[in-house]
Amino acid sequence: VELTTLKDAFGKDLRGMSATSSIALDEAIITVPAKRALQVTTGGICPAGEDFAKREDWQQLPWWAQLAMLVLREAKSGDTSFLKEWVDSLPREFPEIPMNWTEEDLELLEYPPILRQIEKQRRELQEAFGQAQKCRLRFTEAEFTWAVQVVRSRAFSGPYEGRNAQDRLGQLAFTAALAGAGVASGALSLEASLNGALAAALAIPLQDFLVGQTSKLKRHVVCPVVDYLNHDSDAISDIAYEYFGNAFVVRVNGTFQDGEEVCINYGEKRSNDTLLQFYGFVERDNANDAYTVDLLRHLDEEAAAKGQALEVRLSRTGPDDESFERLLSLLAGGGTPGASEETMAWKAVSIACEAELQRRSAGEARELESAGTGIRALAARFAAEKEKVLLACRAHAESRCRPATASPLSLLSRATLLPSFQDAEAWKHEWASSVFQAADLAALRREGFVILPGAFDKSLAFDAKEECEALDGSATTVTTNRCNRGSRSAWLDFGEPAGLTELETRLPALSRLGRMLAGLPAHVHGLGGFGEELKVHPAAMIAVYPEQAAAYALHKDSYAPSDNDPATGATRRLTVLAYLNDWHDGYGGELRIHSGGERPDPRRYRNVEPKAGTVVLFDSRRIWQLGR
Repeated sequence: VELTTLKDAFGKDLRGMSATSSIALDEAIITVPAKRALQVTTGGICPAGEDFAKREDWQQLPWWAQLAMLVLREAKSGDTSFLKEWVDSLPREFPEIPMNWTEEDLELLEYPPILRQIEKQRRELQEAFGQAQKCRLRFTEAEFTWAVQVVRSRAFSGPYEGRNAQDRLGQLAFTAALAGAGVASGALSLEASLNGALAAALAIPLQDFLVGQTSKLKRHVVCPVVDYLNHDSDAISDIAYEYFGNAFVVRVNGTFQDGEEVCINYGEKRSNDTLLQFYGFVERDNANDAYTVDLLRHLDEEAAAKGQALEVRLSRTGPDDESFERLLSLLAGGGTPGASEETMAWKAVSIACEAELQRRSAGEARELESAGTGIRALAARFAAEKEKVLLACRAHAESRCRPATASPLSLLSRATLLPSFQDAEAWKHEWASSVFQAADLAALRREGFVILPGAFDKSLAFDAKEECEALDGSATTVTTNRCNRGSRSAWLDFGEPAGLTELETRLPALSRLGRMLAGLPAHVHGLGGFGEELKVHPAAMIAVYPEQAAAYALHKDSYAPSDNDPATGATRRLTVLAYLNDWHDGYGGELRIHSGGERPDPRRYRNVEPKAGTVVLFDSRRIWQLGR
């Protein structure tokens, strides 16, 4: 096992690894030869051989029970095990795993869906224990349960790539030997022999690559040392089987300094249900957390009494698409859903969230701030996180119930505008040269962004904010795109520089501020810019992110050149943000900006306080951004 830049961070009692030296972007931090890992494949035979488990018996076991039997086999081999040191490092008990909790402890979770999952998990373990008895190994149910929990808290899975390169090279050498023998005996011509050998040589590796890409076969692995790394949902990591090296390699997309803990992501979109059930911890403010609720239980007692149900999975910004479509279809009575059905659907979601909040114990959220340990504290943290999901979803649903005016202001658009660019020189403004200097351009080029605190007066910011608030109820839409789902926004179209009379009359502060900001591209280009002439899209998006109801996901404003669609920002080169908020410490909503090119570095970022008068400029194609 190659482990040159990591060390155990917390001792034998806790998982965790920290850097022993600086780690570069995408550097391989752990390399484990495949022969040092425990692994099983879909439909495969037992790696321990037929003497340990017959093929038909082995394939009756689920993958996690198969791996558990391999773990037990090594644990019972003692000093002769090739994984002795790793087995010795494993915990003997898993008190944090809910499957081991008492019924009284489980009730503290106040969440029936996870209780059903735990009951199902217990039944499956019982069934697997009975089937595993056919293997040639003596073990108790407690030992089997321990091994299963080792596996479920440490295993990872991926597509099965076929046999490794060394095996294939052996087959290739055999093919070449046959071809040579055919020529020597005169049975084959040299040309025919070479053609046959070449076809076999191509087929051998291609068979493996095609198996890895197209089949449903999976490889399940427990890999020593890799399992010491903790989880962070913000981490961008990769655990891959490297075919030609016949090894498992861990890479992280981020730079780390000596002493920093290095984490990996245990998997995409893991809710706290999964993290608690299999790993025994709860992640605070987990963006992937969800709350499953039966809407009919709260909306139609008669239907619920007949056993009917309509379960939906709620995130902080509402039901998943499939659940929402089912709800709309139900409300439309089989017809085509319209605006009224959509409003009713969001009202139903709001009512269900409120009903769930009312039935839950009060004050659980406060326990999240305590530094308690043990089952009760863990259950309180889980309950508090579920309460957060309900609060955010209710707020979002209520914002979606707001009826839009039938006659929005003509100068506002509720749809995203396709950019139409104008000469930046036509929008020059003396304010731009007073706030943006050559040193700011140098920072913009070097870091990809520059922050200008106090770039315009707070009085102008607050006047513009009042105008935004007046517009908010008459010409906004709640968005559901992946970048800023739940925000209310509208586009303010300036038109031509000479045609701003109406705008200046009706929205004097916003028109003045927009005119100032539109002057920045010409000034940036005049100082040297990005080497290409910047043009101005004469429009600005005004947006509000309701507390607990909106999400501002990690994204870039432009993915050019891989995305060339103007509607998705491909033509953007420079983004300018201006904040209007009366903001104070603790309010939240800070902008977090990362550099990183194709992928962000999750450990290297800058937080921007959204204070009134602050302006941020950043490279639209380079900078990743999210809201905290």
